[in-house]
Amino acid sequence: MGIRETDVAFECGDDACKGWFMVPELADVSLPCIVMAHGFGLTRRCGLRELAIAFVDAGYAVLLFDYRGFGDSGGQPRQLVSFRRQREDWHAAIDFARAQPEVNSSQIATWGFSLGAGHALSVAADDDTVAAVIAVAPMFDGLSSTWAAARQWSPLNFLRIVGRALRDLVGACFGRFPVMIRIAGNPGDLALLTSPDAYPGYRAIVPDDFNFDVAARIGLLFWTYWPGLRLRRFTRPVLVLPSRIDKVNPPRPTIRRARRCKSASIVELDCEHMEIAIEPHRAFVIGATLEFLGRWLPSR
Repeated sequence: MGIRETDVAFECGDDACKGWFMVPELADVSLPCIVMAHGFGLTRRCGLRELAIAFVDAGYAVLLFDYRGFGDSGGQPRQLVSFRRQREDWHAAIDFARAQPEVNSSQIATWGFSLGAGHALSVAADDDTVAAVIAVAPMFDGLSSTWAAARQWSPLNFLRIVGRALRDLVGACFGRFPVMIRIAGNPGDLALLTSPDAYPGYRAIVPDDFNFDVAARIGLLFWTYWPGLRLRRFTRPVLVLPSRIDKVNPPRPTIRRARRCKSASIVELDCEHMEIAIEPHRAFVIGATLEFLGRWLPSR
């Protein structure tokens, strides 16, 4: 099946998010649509395109977008991870997708990876028109993810990270440019994620010109975000794909919360955090997603 792909932009606040809108080339009916976005500090060019193409080949429309301040999207300051702003971007993306003539507006699913999976659940909990959620290697518990990262830091790097984060937060109050820190590094590096798999995992899926910096304040704020709490009262279908060996988002809190949700399906992965976009794990994620959507949002 051929794919019709369009570069799109949609407004969010005073800025615009950029994305790819993809539909099957010969689509003549209103299709279910999957709205997709990436994880912590990543862009749509970091390994998700192949998944999006597989979903379109299966008969779905897909909108894959960059958050404001990242990738091709507008917005200042750049490289700022803001939970509130990114959720606003998700809501704007869903509204944009719903307005497309190729899309059945009552059949929107959110699909997110890592931090993006937490957002995918949060925005669906706030928007009861979202029909289903797919959360891959999700960040549902900010405290456990922060602890997993901090356990890899040396005492000196812990102090340096906290110091940079405080400088960034104070500077933001005075309108200064963000103080940056690396997203991922090798063990012992000054970076937020330094487990042995972190930097090689990022390097395997990011383009050569990828910006590894983010505003350092997130180092003090990550523990405050708990999207998994929304599962307790969530009643629409949700597919949760935690990884048994995930060193970034520990699986145990994710599985515990997902089991409390009567509408959740849990499919466990067996790969490092960033390997979901690499074969053979990518094919498994695609298959699990399509099997789940085939039950709840079947394509024609």
